[in-house]
Amino acid sequence: MKLNWASVGLLLTLLGGIGLVIWGGQIAERRAEAARRFSFPDTGAIIEVHLVEKHNDTIFRRIDLRRTPNGWLIGDTLEAFSQPVQTLLKTLAGQVPRAPVPQSALRNVLTFLREHRIEVTLRFQNGQTERFYVGGPTPDQMATYMLRPASDQPYEVFLPGLEGYLTSRYYPDLNVWQPNQVFSARVADLQAIQVDYAGEPDKSWRLERSMPEGSWRMATGETIDSLSVAEYLMAYTGPFYADELGSADSVAGLSPLADVQLILWNGKRYHWTVYPHSSSPLHYYVKLWHSPYFTYIISRYAMDRLLYQRRQFIRKVA
Repeated sequence: MKLNWASVGLLLTLLGGIGLVIWGGQIAERRAEAARRFSFPDTGAIIEVHLVEKHNDTIFRRIDLRRTPNGWLIGDTLEAFSQPVQTLLKTLAGQVPRAPVPQSALRNVLTFLREHRIEVTLRFQNGQTERFYVGGPTPDQMATYMLRPASDQPYEVFLPGLEGYLTSRYYPDLNVWQPNQVFSARVADLQAIQVDYAGEPDKSWRLERSMPEGSWRMATGETIDSLSVAEYLMAYTGPFYADELGSADSVAGLSPLADVQLILWNGKRYHWTVYPHSSSPLHYYVKLWHSPYFTYIISRYAMDRLLYQRRQFIRKVA
């Protein structure tokens, strides 16, 4: 039997066309499915989350979160607040598309995402990475525009059960993710406390003790009022937080008010300088000299508890 090569060729062409339709359709469906996938239920496998806010491809700010056996860190050293991290993981696990952005709004949404977006990159234990872009809220404030990198079809993404949009859960703002901790010390931790008022030695002082259970004394030898000392030490009960993070140049051109140092028995030292706030009489700037080297904003009400003057410790003679 002689082969009809023309028929064979036609058959192969037909089979190839059928295969192309089938496999091409499957590939297209997989791409469409990937383009609308914004939920990652296995959040326990996520080991890194990178949040990068960009404006016209210029990085405005970023946060890099990393899982460790003891919790989440920002970068390699800063402890992250548990609550916003858990909120983010819950969001990643449950957020789903509500609808694709309609054709009438597509151009404007894509333009906005190109000009203002938060790039979210997830890294998993197995080395897999996932990325998507987060934009602003929908007009009804009940969903957020999101886009996968390989797609031109953004979606309105929401979290079932939540009345609101999701953009704020992705903001790479350090105030959101990191506790604004000035220091962490309890009375039992302290060997010495020193407050130096700038240019005013009569207000400056140093309290110290020779052993952990020993009595406090003034370094200059004056007899102290133990009740005033006990009242002052009530401020040292663990972590001491500022209200918010200030910019690095907040204190430029300002004269310092006081310098504070805490010396702990374990050798650790906390050191910061207090400046008057440039615009608010109810707040101070506090510049840290121990790591991290941040400048914070803190209320006078909170900080004045630590800024006793020397005369407040000296026993009054009847």
